[in-house]
Amino acid sequence: MEVKNLVTRFYTQEGTVYAVNDVSYKLGEGETLGVVGESGSGKSVHALSIMRLIPSPPGKIENGEVIFQGRDLLKLSGDDMRLVRGAEIAMIFQDPMTSLNPVLTIGTQITEALKLHMGMNNKQADERAAELLTMVGIPDASHRLKAYPHQFSGGMRQRVMIAMALSCNPKLLIADEPTTALDVTIQAQIIELVKRLKEQFAMAIIWISHDLGVVAGLSDNVQVMYGGRIVERGSVIDVFKDTRHPYTLGLLKSLPRHDMRQADKKLTQIEGAPPDMRNAPKGCPFFPRCIYAIKGKCDEEMPPLIPGPESDPSHLKACWVDVRSGVPMLDQGEPEHV
Repeated sequence: MEVKNLVTRFYTQEGTVYAVNDVSYKLGEGETLGVVGESGSGKSVHALSIMRLIPSPPGKIENGEVIFQGRDLLKLSGDDMRLVRGAEIAMIFQDPMTSLNPVLTIGTQITEALKLHMGMNNKQADERAAELLTMVGIPDASHRLKAYPHQFSGGMRQRVMIAMALSCNPKLLIADEPTTALDVTIQAQIIELVKRLKEQFAMAIIWISHDLGVVAGLSDNVQVMYGGRIVERGSVIDVFKDTRHPYTLGLLKSLPRHDMRQADKKLTQIEGAPPDMRNAPKGCPFFPRCIYAIKGKCDEEMPPLIPGPESDPSHLKACWVDVRSGVPMLDQGEPEHV
């Protein structure tokens, strides 16, 4: 998949919310991409834009292309897009209790997609649904198909959501903070399950999360978002070991580490607050909170995504400063077109 210059706005009574601003990237076949950033950074809205699930009004995808399997999803008709959702691209939402219909059985909700996209009859769909529940670790699957969402625990409901997402063997799975509401033990089980199923189905994954530890263990590449923009992108090792954007650096320094000395136990916070996206900043959205900021440059001009040196051109950052030396890099050449 290739996302090009994606722009999404929300038009509210309080003003226009600049939620996603010129986001571009490529996702390879079988790749797991971790998308991180604090609340309001545009992670979920960009994913919902890909799926064409932005509520309208007040939301609107103003610009961009999402090229998937040679088609621009943003130009498909509503009927054609419904055939893509679930069959080719599936999504797991953050809260399974609000994502599942409380008045329909689990079996009814799983078999709906199987009948629509796979053309199965009732018996075939029930058998496939039971197979999927077994695959995601739910025992006595045939009997549990008759149960309702409230009869499952939080972890089990999330497994049901994963079973629904995988029912039609999608090529791309978008997981929007799927473990946030679960305890740590269940989180680990869900992550291991997703790893196993990824290998089994050979699918690409976009994993949206606040948890950098989960992203580090699951993803091939990481994309850091702030103010509706991508501010850093690269392989997991590059982004975590050779951090190049001040915001990413701040996120990593705010995490507790098991190898910290007792004297260094105090965590570092990022001062200030996220930008109010009803007032789109002229320059870098991280400028008011950045310890490396250059007044007259960072607040006036948004830096493009710049590739790294020739030895590592795939590690991109949107910053006018080299955070490793603190030296301004104002002449960085042409931006990377990803």
